[in-house]
Amino acid sequence: MRAILFTGLIMSAVFLLCSCTKSETILVPDNDPPIVNNVPAIKIENYVNRVFIDLLGREPLDSEMASEVQLLRDGELSLEVRVALIEKLQTGTDPIPGDSTYQIAYHQQIYNLAKVHFLEGVSDEVIQTEFLSNAQDTTEYINLVNVLDSRDAFREQSIDLPEFMGRMIYNNVYDQINMNTFNFVNATFDNLYWRYPTDVEFQAGFDMVEFESEENLLGQTGSNKGDYVDIVTSNPEFYEGVIIWVYQQLLSRLPTSAETAALLADFIDHKDIRLIQRSVMRTDEYAGF
Repeated sequence: MRAILFTGLIMSAVFLLCSCTKSETILVPDNDPPIVNNVPAIKIENYVNRVFIDLLGREPLDSEMASEVQLLRDGELSLEVRVALIEKLQTGTDPIPGDSTYQIAYHQQIYNLAKVHFLEGVSDEVIQTEFLSNAQDTTEYINLVNVLDSRDAFREQSIDLPEFMGRMIYNNVYDQINMNTFNFVNATFDNLYWRYPTDVEFQAGFDMVEFESEENLLGQTGSNKGDYVDIVTSNPEFYEGVIIWVYQQLLSRLPTSAETAALLADFIDHKDIRLIQRSVMRTDEYAGF
């Protein structure tokens, strides 16, 4: 009896071994390769998620995630296919379910980021309350209205980047955050250039704003606060400061001298912050690939 059982066990084992070694092809539909150019699928999804958050201030919808990941895979994660995604989110005008358009959402995000950087993230409602309280002061009223109008004006390209950022520092809310001319001059240099003024720069800026005296600042002449704002937003160091701002936002680090030099000359000419973002967001460093 034991011999019969032992023989049966051996036959069962042989049968299992044969079954395991039998070659079978199992097809799973819609099962794309998890790795593209040695980049796991999770990293591609993380890249798409990060691009949406940085440019639009929100995560992609499930349908957007699936579509954009597939496009990146089909393009083998090339720089061109990455730029196509970034450019779509910056400029797309097709209606998006649950949203407006990519272009509108992108400019809302730029506007929000600028308010955080310059105005401590103050809400539009607070700005509206402030300009109503300054309705009798024509200059202050217009400057506050200009802040609220800057988002759409920038999107419609009726103002450029220097004017957009100039409006963020030329208003009563900015003045309240940085009370008195001493703080105003230091704050504008810090916010725009990521440094404080030299003694000579500070004195020229202070006298120009406080006493409306004619002064030379950064190679330009001005004699009032409006002139001062125009000067600090219209020189090469302003554009260098924007490059620093983009790198800090997207990579949490300063650009190297070589990175700044590679972008600066063209940036002074085109004044398009979107191109600076694309140059950073297409890199493997940003993508994590």
